[in-house]
Amino acid sequence: MKPSPWSRCVVIAVVALWALAGSAAWAQGGCPARLRISFPDAPAEPFLQGRGDAFAAPPGLLVDWVRGALKRLGCDTQAELLRLPSRRVRAMLGSGELDLVAAVAQGGPMAALLTLPRPQGARGQFDLSLGQVEYALYAHRAGLAAQGGAPVLPPQARVGVTAGSSAERLAQERGWPVEPAPNHESVLQKLLAGRTPLLLMHSYYLDERLRRDAALARQVVRVGPPVERLRLHVGARPAFAEQHPAFMGRFWRELCRQSADAGGACRLPA
Repeated sequence: MKPSPWSRCVVIAVVALWALAGSAAWAQGGCPARLRISFPDAPAEPFLQGRGDAFAAPPGLLVDWVRGALKRLGCDTQAELLRLPSRRVRAMLGSGELDLVAAVAQGGPMAALLTLPRPQGARGQFDLSLGQVEYALYAHRAGLAAQGGAPVLPPQARVGVTAGSSAERLAQERGWPVEPAPNHESVLQKLLAGRTPLLLMHSYYLDERLRRDAALARQVVRVGPPVERLRLHVGARPAFAEQHPAFMGRFWRELCRQSADAGGACRLPA
């Protein structure tokens, strides 16, 4: 007996429903069609090597972990990794051109624009952070000698910071007047030129340079204990995180696993 037109319509409808359900499930738990991920254009060794818009070889731990996580999830072919200055990152987040932002300090200005992973575990003791970002003061050695070796901020003087950075927020919270500059290198050049007596910056940028550059180390010195330690994350544009909650959950856990397997700071619940 040949199937009736009505039964054929029922079969087609059922198949269509299955297809729609599968498509919805894939959208929730599979790979997003687009994955644009930004990294800072300044070095933050060992997490990020080199400077500028090109990735160094090797690129740094954070790049390796992100690539490893995406590959384990089968989403590496969709991903586009970029190195961008922070101002452009903010603009592209606002226009929806970026999906994920790497090397975000928890509690910083950039983190306020993003969704970060929720703590895991019964007491929230596993925050899925990938490391700590340490912020410290640096001074010109000549200026320290004139002050007797103590990091004193002269009257009306300002602390050099990168505009819109966590360093700017930390300085303002402490009541320090600030001298913003568009990027880390500009802040450093102002210190070297004597335009600011101190600068506040994350140590990943400057400590490695001081170790490698003897001429710079003869001019610049780190002073005092760390001003603050903030946890490091990869954040998501909030709308992207809402559209792909299952993917983001899997990505953050796999990223943490990549860090843990490499001896990094991240730990997952047992």
